[in-house]
Amino acid sequence: MIYVRVSTKEQVDEGNSLSTQQKICNDYALKHEYEVAETFIEQGESAKTADRTELQKLLTYCADKKNGVKAVIIYKLDRLSRNTDDYSQLRLLLKRYGVEIKSTSEHFENNPVGRFMENTMANIAQFDNDIRSERCAGGMRDAMRDGRYVWMATVGYRNVKIAGRATIEQDEIMAPLILRAFELVASNIYPTEEIRRMMTKEGLFNKKGKPFTKGYFYKMLTNELFAGWIVKFGERHRGTFTPIVSDELFNQVQRVLKYKGRKHSAYITDHPDFPLRKFVINQDGKKLTGSWSKGRHKRYAFYRFGGNNSNHNRDKFEEAFMVYVNKYGFDDTKIKRLKELVRENLVKATLDQRKETDRLKKYINELTEKQTGIIKKNLDGIIPDNVLKQQLAMIDKELLNANASLAVMPNTDTNYEEAVEFLEEYLKNPSAVWKNAKIGVQVKLQWFQFPLGLTFQNNFFGTAEMCSFFKVKDLALGTKSSNVDPTGIEPATSSLQMRRSSQMS
Repeated sequence: MIYVRVSTKEQVDEGNSLSTQQKICNDYALKHEYEVAETFIEQGESAKTADRTELQKLLTYCADKKNGVKAVIIYKLDRLSRNTDDYSQLRLLLKRYGVEIKSTSEHFENNPVGRFMENTMANIAQFDNDIRSERCAGGMRDAMRDGRYVWMATVGYRNVKIAGRATIEQDEIMAPLILRAFELVASNIYPTEEIRRMMTKEGLFNKKGKPFTKGYFYKMLTNELFAGWIVKFGERHRGTFTPIVSDELFNQVQRVLKYKGRKHSAYITDHPDFPLRKFVINQDGKKLTGSWSKGRHKRYAFYRFGGNNSNHNRDKFEEAFMVYVNKYGFDDTKIKRLKELVRENLVKATLDQRKETDRLKKYINELTEKQTGIIKKNLDGIIPDNVLKQQLAMIDKELLNANASLAVMPNTDTNYEEAVEFLEEYLKNPSAVWKNAKIGVQVKLQWFQFPLGLTFQNNFFGTAEMCSFFKVKDLALGTKSSNVDPTGIEPATSSLQMRRSSQMS
């Protein structure tokens, strides 16, 4: 039998290609009158371990006495193993099967000197492998100290070469999703597990295209690589690549995870089949729900407000909603005027937000300075360790709350004119954008346009509050009633009940 193995690096550096090894082994077999029963070809697997696919097949083949294997021909001992212990075990195992190891480039006689030389060559192979490993580790340390990450990139980054040197850079698809996950955790509003499910819906997956497990998601949130730090070999160095999250955001997430038992959760009611659920209420204050009903031949979707005889065909109900929404659509003239109003009122509208943001940042800096001062007093022997621990815990909780408040503050540096440009499609045709959006975006658009939700009474939609954008339109067009006649909506009730409803109204 013939066994050949090569790795990509050796194939380039030494020229010992698979075809070259195979030819030399076949010539050896012909010269020494061996009949080649099988050839096992190992491609790209390391000789550091004996757990190799083709090698295991070879051992299984040799173990079968019916195959009558007398020798395994290899190009060189290090093709079989670069580990002395593994080579000794392989040689003993093959000897038990009655199989000899024949090297085409090394000749060992079956005597003490020959066995000594064989063991020496096996040790040289391991020594060479150890030197390569040490050089590789040394190169990795040097790269890390230069700020380059040379290992397999984790989700959110990708391996690249810059100026011919290996490092990583942000992945334009996954990096924004990871940043979003960190921001949600930092806000301390949702449970971590709920955020994991939310991010899965938005498209956050591992390298194999599968959702993050609970453990992997937690590991991601505690991985300093996302904040731009490389932690290897007991050392910690700042990377030269652009981090996905800032140090402040990363530290806030660690605080939230530390006090995760104190988080309050938000009840998520989004359902892709019924986006208006919990968003509309009737005259009795009951919230809209939705479900599927099984008919004789198929299933039917209905919205309802609870109780009997309150079903509404889902599709017709949503059509009426879209008609109502489009009443607030903008034409080109109104969008142009809106941009002018945004420009005129930008400073005034964000003044309070900027003041609160500045206050929170100042408070966080004060807490950080206080933290540093307490530690210094402890080092100087002014306060004992137990007081230090108590004071640091109190400050840490204050930092948690302050950073959580800062995380949910609107970005006062936002370019509102650019935001209007982005929203232009929605402002021109709100219902079309809403209809084609995913459930998460649909719900956000609903609450964006109508911050207090909608009412539904006597087949009419109404609202007590609209988004500021749409208020501007009303001011430009003049005062109009918020109750707009819907079209095409038909509650799934009997004719008698419809007459009674008409009499009541």
